[in-house]
Amino acid sequence: MLRLGWPKLFSTSLDSPESLLLCEAVGSCRTGDFNVKCVMTRNALSRPTRQETHPASRRGATKLAALVRPETLAEAAYERVAQSLMDGAYIPGDRVASRSVAADLRISATPAREAILRLVGEGALELVNARIVAVPQLTPARLKEIYALRFALEPMAAAEAAEKLTDDDFRRLDRAQERMKGAYDRLDYRTVFSANREFHFCIYAAARMPLALSFIRATWLRIGPTFRLLYPSLAVPADAVRVHEVAIAAARSRDHKGLSGAIRSDLTRGETLLTRVIART
Repeated sequence: MLRLGWPKLFSTSLDSPESLLLCEAVGSCRTGDFNVKCVMTRNALSRPTRQETHPASRRGATKLAALVRPETLAEAAYERVAQSLMDGAYIPGDRVASRSVAADLRISATPAREAILRLVGEGALELVNARIVAVPQLTPARLKEIYALRFALEPMAAAEAAEKLTDDDFRRLDRAQERMKGAYDRLDYRTVFSANREFHFCIYAAARMPLALSFIRATWLRIGPTFRLLYPSLAVPADAVRVHEVAIAAARSRDHKGLSGAIRSDLTRGETLLTRVIART
């Protein structure tokens, strides 16, 4: 019998008709005066269990397989639904069903359900009853709380980012601004929201303050659906475009006060509009 020293997964006879010599060596052992490549039985070619697999041998193929695990699909589904909430795909009161999410994303219902329940736990969605999950209505008190957080965090992150934005970041800001202007011209408000989110989070991410960024994202998740109610009647596209242009100019000048001030102006504009729309609902 030949017992392999690395990895210690199995043993097999070299004379056995069931043995199979693999072309790619994952280990070797010394027998007599020569080295023998790792030999595996046909039974051992079946996928090993987690307990049978040595950590040192778990490379390429196993990592690729991990991309299709249910929890990874749930994470991907969560990100897609979260982006849709921030980008105005839903408005307050909309139902978010796991079956429809699964169908849209072409995944099974389980990861879609996990993603939705995660958003319920974060407060971005609400469980109406045992069967219905919906986008919550934004109350005046909740709006006040959200903007207290936004005013505290977003100008701070922008000021911190002013010295850290790279040339690639500036190109991303320019592209997002052009996307937003073109989308306004086409009345394509989903793209307006998406480009606006890309613009702001490009700045905030450059601050390299991950905890602050996570709180900022949490506020955007809660406020995105209500922002959608501003279009097309209340929002003034020229105002949004102008504020972004001021922000870009300040960023290129490494003017942390100017960039922070531009973000604060954008927040003030948004809060004023949302206060009006909530008062009407």
